[in-house]
Amino acid sequence: MQFQTLENQSIKELCNLFNAAFAEYLVKIEMTPEKLQDKFDSEEVSLEHSVGLFSEGKPVGFIFHALRDTASGKIAYNAGTGVIPKFRGKNATVQLYEFIRPKLFKSGVNEVVLEVIDKNTPAIKSYKKVGFTILQELECFNGYPGISKPENAMIREESIEQFIPPEHLWDWQPTWQNSTQTVVQSGQYKTWSIYRDNTQIAYLTGNPDSGKIAQFAVEPAQRWKGLGTSLFCHFAGLASNTPMVINVADQSGQTQDFLKAIGMAPFLRQYKMKLILQ
Repeated sequence: MQFQTLENQSIKELCNLFNAAFAEYLVKIEMTPEKLQDKFDSEEVSLEHSVGLFSEGKPVGFIFHALRDTASGKIAYNAGTGVIPKFRGKNATVQLYEFIRPKLFKSGVNEVVLEVIDKNTPAIKSYKKVGFTILQELECFNGYPGISKPENAMIREESIEQFIPPEHLWDWQPTWQNSTQTVVQSGQYKTWSIYRDNTQIAYLTGNPDSGKIAQFAVEPAQRWKGLGTSLFCHFAGLASNTPMVINVADQSGQTQDFLKAIGMAPFLRQYKMKLILQ
């Protein structure tokens, strides 16, 4: 078995590897080269800081890492870990991190974060062996709103190129895949807002093609008055696939209560994990 970074692999090779590794995954995932390239571009995956497991010169496992500078330092995000079935059960994830960890640290990365499905016990055990610890639980919801859109909400579509989210409305931070940087760089998302007296009091950012909602929030004093419901109903009417909200991190549970109240259902729980590099 050999280990090496992935900058010399083609997007087609990496796509084939990804699909082979996730063919029997708990949640069905299938990539095209175009979708995988969009993931790399929007999430800022660095193949020079990603690592592959090779057997007889062919890639059989991988970890994709995205890198960003933040106020607290440079962070790496594990944008995907996979090993084809034949090579599982051999501590591949642990060995991949043993190989890439010094390179990440030398590049100034001080922590690595990831999300893992709570029922994926083998992966969680491997990440803990590496040194990751669980930070919080994240919930995922899908479904169409089961209540009608209020008639009095005036919804305005925003320019995504000039998208600046009203963070003062947030109760919790979106994860990497739903962050503002990812949304803007993807080019696949649109934003709709509700204003009152020229002040933005509610918004939703989602991808109508995939049905994925990345961000949404309502001014605290205006909640439970139908504004969030209006935005979700509006988006559902435009979406080509079932609307879904991935990685809700609201520790108060209010966001989860809202999603259930409008008719969406939890379908997956994940753990956010973190590794400190020293």
